[in-house]
Amino acid sequence: MALAGNQLHRKLSSFGVLLLTLSCLSPVYSIYGIGSDVVLHAGTGAAGLFICGIGAAVVWAVVYAELASAYPYAGGDYVGVGAILGPWAGFASLTVWTVTAGPATAFLAKTIAIYVNELVPTASPLLVTFGALGAATAVALLAVRTSAFVTGVFLGVEMLAALALVVAGLWHPARTITDVVLLPVTLGASGTMVPVAIGAMALSGVSAAYATCGGNQAIAFGEELTEPHRHMGGVILLAGLIGAFATALPIVAVVLGVRDLPSFLKSSAPLSEFVASVAGRAAGHALSVAVILAIFNALIAQMMFLARLFFSLGRDEIFHPAVNAVLARVHSSSGAPRIATWVVGAISAACCLLRTHMLVAFISGLTVYVLLLVSFAVLVGRSRRLTGQPGYWRSALFPLAPILGLLLAVAFGVADLLDEDAGRPSILILGAMIGAGLLWYYCVLRRRAGGWTPKIESQAPSNA
Repeated sequence: MALAGNQLHRKLSSFGVLLLTLSCLSPVYSIYGIGSDVVLHAGTGAAGLFICGIGAAVVWAVVYAELASAYPYAGGDYVGVGAILGPWAGFASLTVWTVTAGPATAFLAKTIAIYVNELVPTASPLLVTFGALGAATAVALLAVRTSAFVTGVFLGVEMLAALALVVAGLWHPARTITDVVLLPVTLGASGTMVPVAIGAMALSGVSAAYATCGGNQAIAFGEELTEPHRHMGGVILLAGLIGAFATALPIVAVVLGVRDLPSFLKSSAPLSEFVASVAGRAAGHALSVAVILAIFNALIAQMMFLARLFFSLGRDEIFHPAVNAVLARVHSSSGAPRIATWVVGAISAACCLLRTHMLVAFISGLTVYVLLLVSFAVLVGRSRRLTGQPGYWRSALFPLAPILGLLLAVAFGVADLLDEDAGRPSILILGAMIGAGLLWYYCVLRRRAGGWTPKIESQAPSNA
């Protein structure tokens, strides 16, 4: 039986959803996190890899834009995947997002502690981690427009930090774009510059694509967006493009601008080393503060995104009726799913007690599974006239984007399987979790009277 009277408040503009989505993407976090790792492994080749990453980000954004325009619901992509491919596929997608929710949020909180500890070595990592998580939860409990405003302020600081890296790198470039793309070099074992190995370029290329892809988080705010069928596709595409360029351009600019390449590549934090070499240690510390604020902003937006997922779990009656009723409760004045937010916070707090490597092993394979399901859903959905219809956003040159999405998912999967440290364990762990989720679907949900399908509101798209 459907849970009535628990609807999210439709008060967000496209700009508000864009701010929340870009905050989830957090370009500065991608630059300093994955970007630094790519630079250390691929050297100057990182520039070309992040340029290619923009192409992957376009494919990602296009397939998500088409699916989300047709199915703009708080549960995210599992609703559209389930409606097109069948409930089992929707539940597989739902399982992946649910089991990675806590680890992904905990990883962000623990990363904040790492950067704070660099600036204040005496700070307790545990206190900083739980303090950041608690503060982010408090902001996520506010009315959605208030939360969007707060994240927008932090996002402004983050974009200025990304712009500062671009300006610093391009002010007096030390090498040309042709050099770094065609003749990539890195630091060899002897301390001299050597050509980058093909294997290192391949694995780093997958990481660069991970860092630049995004925009799908907007779907979770679809029930709070005005005219979602009309606006959602454009929001996702714009967020994906802004996020990709804001992540890739600073990396390219720094690689072009760094003078002392050996010292740059010897540093465990190459981007901070570059800023310090250009503008001094004080500027490096200031940018580190901007990174902390960017990650905290991403933590807030992540909490809001996942709270709407857990709200949807209750509304779609995944658990016991008593649990469903609590999760699907919406606060009358703020319009926020506050109980679901508290639940996400509690699960994330428990995950903060796990080792960072264990968290990475949970979340690394997420992209492989969701991109595979979403790309296939869009491919099938257009043929069944379920996506890309009048009033919905539709991708050009169909079926190019979903086919490229499937190929990217396979490439990411192969790269993860070759990574014995985190990628392969993640693929296997998430595969096992999907198997367990499907057992729950077939043994419990499917046997209920009427079966189980994701709930979809009847809302006609606008042809305007």
